[in-house]
Amino acid sequence: MKSLFLSFLILFLVGCASKNAPLADLSLPQDANFYIQQGQEIHLPPKALENLKENYLKIWFSPWTTMEVNQDKNEVFWIGPSLLKSPGYGENLKKNSLEYTSKIYADMDIEHYPSVAIKAIITTDTNVRAVPTDKPRYNSPSGYPFDRWQNSLIFQGTPVLITHYDITKRWAHIQSSFVYGWVKVGDIARIHPKDITYLLSLKNYVVPNQDKIPLYGPKGNFLTDARIGEIFALKPSGHPDKQDSMAKEVYVYKKNLDGYGVFISAKIEDSDFSPFPKRMDAIAMAGIVNSMLGESYGWGGSLENRDCSAFTRDSFANFGILLPRNSASQAKYANNMIDLSKMSAKQKEQYIIKHATPFATILWLKGHIMLYIGTYEGRAIVAHSAWSISTSNLFSKTQNILGGAVITTLWVGKEKNGILFKSKMLIDRVLGMSDLYDYAFHLENSGGKE
Repeated sequence: MKSLFLSFLILFLVGCASKNAPLADLSLPQDANFYIQQGQEIHLPPKALENLKENYLKIWFSPWTTMEVNQDKNEVFWIGPSLLKSPGYGENLKKNSLEYTSKIYADMDIEHYPSVAIKAIITTDTNVRAVPTDKPRYNSPSGYPFDRWQNSLIFQGTPVLITHYDITKRWAHIQSSFVYGWVKVGDIARIHPKDITYLLSLKNYVVPNQDKIPLYGPKGNFLTDARIGEIFALKPSGHPDKQDSMAKEVYVYKKNLDGYGVFISAKIEDSDFSPFPKRMDAIAMAGIVNSMLGESYGWGGSLENRDCSAFTRDSFANFGILLPRNSASQAKYANNMIDLSKMSAKQKEQYIIKHATPFATILWLKGHIMLYIGTYEGRAIVAHSAWSISTSNLFSKTQNILGGAVITTLWVGKEKNGILFKSKMLIDRVLGMSDLYDYAFHLENSGGKE
């Protein structure tokens, strides 16, 4: 009996100590370049790069060219039933009233959807909401940061199709190339047909090499931050022989008093931007990953931060791959996802290490997505944006905060798990993997995405 008591005491003391210790994985080198290995070079032929660019721009501009209004109200307003049954908790962490959420439902004016079909452009980085309100909705008083009404962040310059307005006309419902939902009317502008024609005629685009590069107008006034994952149209130089060279100005879009979008030129430094799309290789992706490492987690782009799917979507956008909004759709996008769900944890990791392409393969588990970047000491290494990792022991269950974009193993938090009572690790939950380099290489023969 005494030895049993001592055993429990030791387990208790060890559990308390590990609970407060930092996650071991966070001591790994937080530099994606560290994990690049010789022999892992990936190169795409010039034709593949051309196909990626053409395919990306085709989808990107589809709200102005081929996109039709989604007529399925159940799909568009998927949030509706919860507004009438599950009010959730508000910003004061108190339970919302059913009257409050029912009023939001009524303001959506679903009966008259779709009420318009207007081609428009986003004029400032803004939130796409599941409901026409900025107020958050949490599942519980401890639900932060998971605002269930937050859908995505959308960058200025994104082509959209306005399909509806709420009763107050403060909010517009939009469809874009990757997300739909409600945006503030003040953050969106109509666009003239002649301007659409002009923008569609432009051939040269650039992407920022770092996140949050400030852009300024002709008079030195701040316009916007250039974000990783954002593309910018180059202003033509005016000289026919220089159309393919790096221009010194890009277009930024603002709303005039008539409610239409106007172009503003912003000067750029050549060293801050690269031609779009970038060459798809490990060095280029490592640079993109490093530009986001350490940034805070943002569910659905809240506070202009990134969640897991925004991290991968903004990473691959630089190479001309326009991924969907959520993790499950991203994993299925290339139609080459390999099912790993039947394998043991060790089998999964060995399969990933043997078959995945570093800096180009995404790993999917329910509700999360990660970028595989290579190995370290025999472990698979991933870059991802994550809020926390759950661990358990005999005495408690703990949410270990990661809090943003980090590099970890697939066993992150293992040292805090108990022997008999333990939570599943990331590797336990991995369901599939998709190689986006393979997709990009074979895009020419696949017909692209519509």
